Amino acid sequence: MFTLYDRLTRVALNLANPYVHGSGGTPPDQVWPYLKSHMRPLRRVLVLSLIITVFTASIEVWLIGYAGRLIDMLADTAPAEIWHDHRWSLIGAASMVILLRPLAQFARHSVNDIGLQCNAANLFRFRAHDHLTRQSVGWFQEDLAGRTASRLVLLGNYATDVIYQSLNAVAFGLVYMVGIVTFMAGTDIRLALPLFVWLAIYITIMVLIVPRMVRAMEDFMATKSALLGRVVDVFSNFDTISLFARSEDIEADHRASLEETREKLFHARQISVGMRTVTVWLEGVIMAGFVGYGIWLWSQGAASIGLVSAAVALSLRITTMADWVSEAVWSIFQQVGSVREALRSISQPLTIPALVGAAELAVGPGEITIQGAQHHYGKGQGGLAGIDLHIQPGEKVGLVGPSGAGKSTLVNLILRFYDPEGGRIMIDGQDISRVDQQSLRRAIGMVSQQAALLNRSVRENIALGQVGVPQAQIEAAARQARAHEFICDLQDSNGRAGYDAHVGERGVKLSGGQRQRIALARVILKNAPILILDEATSALDSEVEAEIQAALKHVMRDKTVIAIAHRLSTIAELDRIVVIEAGQIVENGTHQELLAAGKLYATLWNRQSGGFIGDQGGDGRQSGEVPAPRRER
Repeated sequence: MFTLYDRLTRVALNLANPYVHGSGGTPPDQVWPYLKSHMRPLRRVLVLSLIITVFTASIEVWLIGYAGRLIDMLADTAPAEIWHDHRWSLIGAASMVILLRPLAQFARHSVNDIGLQCNAANLFRFRAHDHLTRQSVGWFQEDLAGRTASRLVLLGNYATDVIYQSLNAVAFGLVYMVGIVTFMAGTDIRLALPLFVWLAIYITIMVLIVPRMVRAMEDFMATKSALLGRVVDVFSNFDTISLFARSEDIEADHRASLEETREKLFHARQISVGMRTVTVWLEGVIMAGFVGYGIWLWSQGAASIGLVSAAVALSLRITTMADWVSEAVWSIFQQVGSVREALRSISQPLTIPALVGAAELAVGPGEITIQGAQHHYGKGQGGLAGIDLHIQPGEKVGLVGPSGAGKSTLVNLILRFYDPEGGRIMIDGQDISRVDQQSLRRAIGMVSQQAALLNRSVRENIALGQVGVPQAQIEAAARQARAHEFICDLQDSNGRAGYDAHVGERGVKLSGGQRQRIALARVILKNAPILILDEATSALDSEVEAEIQAALKHVMRDKTVIAIAHRLSTIAELDRIVVIEAGQIVENGTHQELLAAGKLYATLWNRQSGGFIGDQGGDGRQSGEVPAPRRER
């Protein structure tokens, strides 16, 4: 029996495919056009839902009408003749109640609750995720990750609720009311008059209240989203918060956010309470009008007792239906406000759209040419003020300069996390703005100062983006990054050990040095022809750093390398060092040449003290370390 039930419900589940890509353009930023753009994959389930909704509502109206006829039948027929005269009518009604009505409701709920709800939410999330993952890295830096993620996941619920409530309650209720009007008008048009008057009042009130309801719910959802973003921000940086903020201040800040959310919800609920009170009043109007008018018609001999009984049943049913529809309308426009708020993230155009028909980067020896690159993050200052740089295939180049000079900006442009506001960048003679973005990033390996790990296993973090990598290769990369030994000793709270152990959000369960070594292993396994190192060994102690530096020398062989460093000893042996200041290249040469020039690089070198690696500079002094600054923008 369960197997049959499972098969039938899975038929409903498979009425739609939620994993169908959209047009690839920017999603509409208005609610109804946005919902409409997702209807095509759901068209089969929506059409079937409407058909079944009309059918089930018609059954309900028929049953109430039959109840009135049954009363007239009982009043006009002798008890001994009931079965003889009306047995087929009674058998038909019993079959309707016992068989057809449950089957119709099963079909309706299967289509709506399974076919629609299980698919629509994932369809909205799938397409929103597809669009957001094509945004640039720079776009994600402009908003809180927690809020964006929340909008993506909850959007599926909000949008699906709008469609579901429209079909399940509003459509059913409207079909039901139209059926009642048709039934009553077919008997006596005067019985339909109270319902027409009630509907006119009901619709008028809805037209007046709904716009205020939408605005109030949009304000509430925006405030609620901001609250979520602030909570995620605090929890993500709880170590810093604990060090610098007083608990009283944390509580006061959270309380202020909660109070703002409560006030917005209060305004929304004011409208809700008013609307529900008016709905109850309208229910009393329809009950008194419908039943009273039916009794008056009966007293005048214009209606039978069965018709009056049906009018009583219909009035009670209409009040229930009206309350249901008003709740559904409230829910719909509550979710409309929520969808509109979520679309602030979901429907933003791509900051770096993919070029249609872009060819993949044809990776050659790894030559990089930068011509007049300018980028100020739209502020007119900071970043890069115009840089020309040519890096030969296989050349190892260090980038140094004061904090905010533009080093990281240059790397971000090479990775195409941003597009330059002026100039262009080419790899092996190909303008990177004209090639497929994924192919560009496959050609570049990077280890940054802040090693980013996902809350997955060590194995998945090392083999990120690569499918079917043998365990032996993963372990070889980890050994080369001096990570294999500590990985073998790992065990998480769920008992997973070694390469199966999960590292926590952003690798929080590991030390900074351990995170850095896993990130290094990831780059070693990727084996891209271009390698970018952004303070790649800054989180390591001196002994481990010496080992990693030796490993990196092997990894960098035959690769084009760009290394950002504030600890100048880590780049002194590179082929060339480029000094950037105020967004421009001010020096360019080998370590010895720059020391001999006695300019900015020599000044930075001479300021460093407390040697770390022990590399002797041109002035005979030992290199040292300065604090790693914040990444410039």
